[in-house]
Amino acid sequence: MHRFFVNRKSIIADHVKITGNDAEQIRKVLRIREGDEIVVLDGLGWEYKVKLTEIKKGHVTGEIIFKDFKSEDTKIKIVLGQGIPKGEKMDFIVQKATELGVSEIIPLKLERCVVKIPPPGGLEKIKRWQRIAKESSEQSLRRFIPSINTIYDLRQFCDKYKDTDLKIIFYEEEEKRGLRNLLNEKGEVKSISVIVGPEGGLSSEEVEIANSYGFITAGLGQRILRTETVALSAISILQFLYGDLGGL
Repeated sequence: MHRFFVNRKSIIADHVKITGNDAEQIRKVLRIREGDEIVVLDGLGWEYKVKLTEIKKGHVTGEIIFKDFKSEDTKIKIVLGQGIPKGEKMDFIVQKATELGVSEIIPLKLERCVVKIPPPGGLEKIKRWQRIAKESSEQSLRRFIPSINTIYDLRQFCDKYKDTDLKIIFYEEEEKRGLRNLLNEKGEVKSISVIVGPEGGLSSEEVEIANSYGFITAGLGQRILRTETVALSAISILQFLYGDLGGL
C-alpha cells in the first residue's frame, strides 16, 4: 500500500487532504483511483489508513478508516554527523541512513570538505536531502522522517550532542581501538552520536576537538573505506547490536 507523509494540519477530524507533488504523484504517476486505500503518516507517530474520496488536479482528499500510534520506529536514537562529500554521495548516505533508522542527519562542513555551500547556508541542498529522507522513510515503512535542518561545523555538532550516551568519531589513523572493542566496553545505551569525515578524512585537530567533547576515536578495521561505506557500515553495526536490525 502506498505511503505518504503529510503535514499534521492536513488532517482534520476524520479526513485528510493531500496537495502538491504527492497529490500529482497519486493522480498522474501511480494512477490511484477514488475508492482505493493509501497510508498517510503525520511524522509524529500516527499512521492512518485512508480511503480516497476525491482525486482532482492539485489535491486529493480521503476519509480515515483506521489509525494507529507508535512513539518510536527504532529502539536506539542514532545521530549521524557526516562530513559533506562530493557529488551525489550525500544523497546516497541520506537515503540509506534513513532506511537504516537514523533519527537525525547533520551535514558537517569540515576542514577537508571540498564542496562549496551556496548561500544562504546551503538551503537548497538541505531541501533536497529532506526530500530524499521523506521518500526513503515512505519506502522503508518508517513513521518518522530523520531531521536534516542545517549544516553545522564540528564544534556546533559536538556541543549539541555532547550528552548522548555514546559518542564515536571514526578516524582512519586510529590503530589501537576498533569499534568492536569500544562497544564491548559499553553497557546499555539509548542514544549514539557518530562523526564521519568526508573523502579526505578528518584532520588530527578535528579529532582533538571531538575528543575534548567526549567523543571516542574508533576505527573499523584494516581496510580503508569510502566515506559512504563508513557511515552505513557503522550504522548497520549499531542498529544490529542496539536497535532492531536483524529482528522481527
